[in-house]
Amino acid sequence: MPTLRKNRGNAWLARVVVNGKEVDSKFFPPGRRKGPEWMAARQWEVDRKKEHLEAQAQKNAILTDSERLLAWGESYLDHVKRSMGRSTYVEKQTHLHAFFAFCRKKGIHSLAAVTKPLATAFLNGVYDAKTREAAERRAAQEDGEAPARDRPKPKGKIGNPAGVANKYRKNMLAAWNWGMGNVEGFPQGPSPFAQVREFPVDAGERYVPPEDDVVKVLELAKGQDLVMLLTFYYTGARAGEVFRLSWTRDIRLQEGKIRLSDRKTKDGRPRVRWNDMHPELVKALAWWRQARPCAVDNVFMQTHCAGALGLPFRHRSKFCARLCRRAGVKPFVFYSIRHVSAHLAFRDGGISAAKSLLGHYHATTTDD
Repeated sequence: MPTLRKNRGNAWLARVVVNGKEVDSKFFPPGRRKGPEWMAARQWEVDRKKEHLEAQAQKNAILTDSERLLAWGESYLDHVKRSMGRSTYVEKQTHLHAFFAFCRKKGIHSLAAVTKPLATAFLNGVYDAKTREAAERRAAQEDGEAPARDRPKPKGKIGNPAGVANKYRKNMLAAWNWGMGNVEGFPQGPSPFAQVREFPVDAGERYVPPEDDVVKVLELAKGQDLVMLLTFYYTGARAGEVFRLSWTRDIRLQEGKIRLSDRKTKDGRPRVRWNDMHPELVKALAWWRQARPCAVDNVFMQTHCAGALGLPFRHRSKFCARLCRRAGVKPFVFYSIRHVSAHLAFRDGGISAAKSLLGHYHATTTDD
């Protein structure tokens, strides 16, 4: 609405305000309210505001190629953050950020420029970098010397460069496929990452500990540690599934049922399955519920210090290694117990029983 400005000789001030912010203004000659001068100022406000809103809508609707490239990554990561676990989000975020850094280095600013040769160059770069890193780590571990750039001597397992590159390929392919169905103006047709062949991986034989070795470790464990290992042993659950267990949501001691949940679906939605518990596991969980040091809802909790008492575990990376060393057996991890459970289920009930225990969609996944 035009405003009378006495300090400007009773001129009418027309103003255009969009989203609470003044974006334009203009003075009109003095005159009576709702007279010709006032009506001209009012019409100018209406016309100019319409022009600003149309321009803003056009700007929002038409992204530049560079903006669309970045919007795709940001939107996909928002989707992952809402629908998948934290570790999955961090992994995909790392891979996407590496790809965008590669695009900046190559001067790529549009989705249309992401071709099979570019995807191949990116994944080859990942493979080469991981190969050099593995060589440095291996040399440092064998010679006892620090690797290049004065990094400290690395510890732990040396990764498989081909396997890492294939994981980048898988995550970029998932992001691209999501973009085709969810981002306006996204290129359609075959994904450039789908056209790149997977790197050949010499996975070697997967180590599955003998059942006797698992039993030796169980015999050494006490208290909560034993109950947790029995949960892995009798359910074949993944580590995240066990760490997330809730008394109110997932455990029915009276019915002998346990609820396991994962996000191993194509769209990342939660999936749950109720399994019968072995009587020994029911007894162990019933004992732990009474003996636990504090009444929290999560089944398993940190007890190593007062500040963390009652908090759920995020990981227990050295737990199995310590027990295996004490038991004098070849080291294995939580996931190894899952394979032992699958073997026992297969022995007693065939591939269908093993598939049901592990929570696989397809028997071919279990068979691998």
